[in-house]
Formats: sequence, C-alpha cells, structure tokens
Amino acid sequence: MNKLIIILITLLLTSIVGFGIYNFYQTHEYKEATTHMGFKGEARENPLYAIRLFLKRMGIKAKTKESVQGLNELPNTDTVLLIDSNRSTLSNKRTLELMDWVKSGGHIIAKTTRDWKYSGSEKIDKIKKSKKYSPDPLQRYLGVHTGSKSSFEDDDIGEDIQNAIDEAMQIDIDDNDQEIEEINLRGVDKKLKLHVMRYRNIILDEDREDITEKIELDGNTFIIRQKVGKGLVTLVANMSFIENNKIEEADHAEIFWNLVHGLHKPISQPKMIWLIHNDKMPSLWDILWGKAWAFILSLLLLFGAWLLVSTHRFGPMIPKQEENRRSLNEHISSSGNFYWKHGKKAKLIESSRKALLLRLTRIHPGWEQRSKEEQVALLAKQIEVKPALVHQLLYADVNSKNFEQAETFTQLIKDIERIRNTL
Repeated sequence: MNKLIIILITLLLTSIVGFGIYNFYQTHEYKEATTHMGFKGEARENPLYAIRLFLKRMGIKAKTKESVQGLNELPNTDTVLLIDSNRSTLSNKRTLELMDWVKSGGHIIAKTTRDWKYSGSEKIDKIKKSKKYSPDPLQRYLGVHTGSKSSFEDDDIGEDIQNAIDEAMQIDIDDNDQEIEEINLRGVDKKLKLHVMRYRNIILDEDREDITEKIELDGNTFIIRQKVGKGLVTLVANMSFIENNKIEEADHAEIFWNLVHGLHKPISQPKMIWLIHNDKMPSLWDILWGKAWAFILSLLLLFGAWLLVSTHRFGPMIPKQEENRRSLNEHISSSGNFYWKHGKKAKLIESSRKALLLRLTRIHPGWEQRSKEEQVALLAKQIEVKPALVHQLLYADVNSKNFEQAETFTQLIKDIERIRNTL
C-alpha cells in the first residue's frame, strides 16, 4: 500500500468522524434537568422532620417520639402532642389517661382513623346496614366517626358504598390527587390556602352535642376542635399537608402554626411539641432493657467474672494420666472363675477340646471321617502316650464325679493345652 492510498483513507475517516460530530451538535441540545433523589437521613424515616426544623426556627422546642408507646410518661400540659399515626397500638386505658391529661390543660392534635376495615368477602348490602362505630378510642370519646366522602368523589354515590369501593380497591387516602381550597380558622383574619389531598370527612355521632369549632371543605368537615376540660383536642381528616414534601406548599406552615396555638394567645406559645409519626411497638430487647436494665447488667458482670475465674491458671497444664489396662490373663482367669462358680466347667472343657480337635483336623487330613478308636490310636502314637489317657482327654464324660475336684479339672485342661501346643 503506497503513501497516497494511506492519505486518502485517513481523509475519508476524518471526514466521517467530523460529519458525525457536526450532525450530533445540530440535532442535540444541552439542557440541565433536576431529578428528585428522595429524602436522605432522618427525613427518609421521619415524615415530620421538616416540621421539627420549622418549629425550631420559630423558637419552639420539638421532640420526636418514634411511636405512641412513648406516651407512657406524659409531659407537662404546656406541651402539645401531635400524633400523625393511626394509633392502632394505643389502648383504651392509655387514651383515657390522655383525656385526663387534656382536661388538666393539655392539647392533642391527631389525624382521624378509618371506622372499619372492608373485607372482600362481605357484600355491600351488609355494609349499608352496618351501624357506624369507630374502633379508635379517641374518636369514640369525642363522639365522632369518619365518612367516605371527599372533594374528589361523586356525591351521588352512597357513603357506605363509596367506602366499600375504596377499601376493596385498596385506595390510599394519601394519594397525589389534590386541589387548592381555602379554609377559615377561628382567630385568623384571612383565609388560608390548602392543597387538599383525598380524605374521609369527619361526621358527628347522632347523640353528639355541638363541637367547639368545625372547619369545612366544600361542605365536608375537615378539622374539628373540641374543648375538653381546660384542654383541647384537634382532629384533622388528613395530616399529610404538614409532612416533609408538603409543608412548604400553599399556606400549610401557617395552618399548622395556628392549629398549634389553639390554646394560646398570639403573644404566647407552647413550651414544647412532641411529634409522633407511627405506631411501632418496641422490640423485646427495648422492653427488657427499659424494665430490667439493672438485672441485665448484673448478669453480664457475673458472666464476665465466671469467664475470668474459669479461664485463669498458673503454669502449664498437668497432663492427664493414662489409664492402666488390665492384662489379658486377668480377664481369662476371671472368666474361668465365673464359669466354675456357676457349675459350667463342662463348657470350659468343651472349649479346650474343640480347640484341640480343630488343630488335629488341620494337621491330619480326613480326621473327622475317622472313628473314635482310630483317632485315639493315631494321636496316642503321635504323642507317645497310652491310648486310655488320650481317650480320657478327648471323650471322657466331663459331668462325671472324676472332674468335680478342682485339681482333676485343672489337670485335664493343662493336658489338653499341652498336647495342642506340642502338635
């Protein structure tokens, strides 16, 4: 390949690359885009994190309580309790204690909970006939329950039917559908704007007397304030407007500020606000540590002391002594004494005779086919003893009186073993 061809190929490739770059800049435009990455840190887990920062900026101390279980010890009545949870783990007894606290001058701000849960196996006709009854102790105490209407639902649909449809379709009341409404709060000289989310309106029970204050949205009750003794209870149909991603919209912060000051004059404010955002039950370890931390620490100290004592030693470890084993002769002697004491000397003699006959069978082929006389004669000739002695060793009756004496028995065994060893 000559130099001219190389130059032409280089020019061609450069032209193609240059045209591609030019075409890219002609058909594309550089723009900056903002992408929401979500909350980080505590704000990811705590929807009331922004509220706490807002209160701090406004000069009010705020304290986060992870669940309603933190209400075991109530604060002074100059503290506002804000409960942004369903209170599903708040017992009736604890609710009555809260009401006693409110009567002494406390203030609770809480969101409403559903009256009941719809099961897909139930029929709408049964639901329509069901009696309204709130399972929440706080709402029962105030004599209210929740409906199913909201500003986004068709008023022509029955309240019970709409509620059943919502539950059957698993519709969350905190979805993204919203519109701007204006509300009037007592003591505020202007209307405040609110981005309304889906909510279940608050309905008074039939035997309930008038509420201290009702704030309505399009004919539906959204907020109620009820004086209880010296204190106040504020119920809100949907409190998502004060959470992290909504507090800065419309007049949400100002609405919350006025709700907090429900018991206070404009120039005063509560000393502290407790912020509660879920119903999480404490773990078993948290309960044990809270109730028996001294006992747990004592066990740990005792365990550490036991480890220190059990693992401490001075010098090298003493080797374990080997266990002495008994000799085989001792075992044989013990077995023989056992058989002799239990009248089984015949078993001992037969055992020795079998060992001798087995040896003779190996030495003399066809030994078992020979008669007793031939066997006695052959063995007597081989060991050079009298045939009568051989017959006595091999075939004498061991149960006869001749072998009752220990000396006779012992001599017989010795003779049999001596012959077997000499063959």
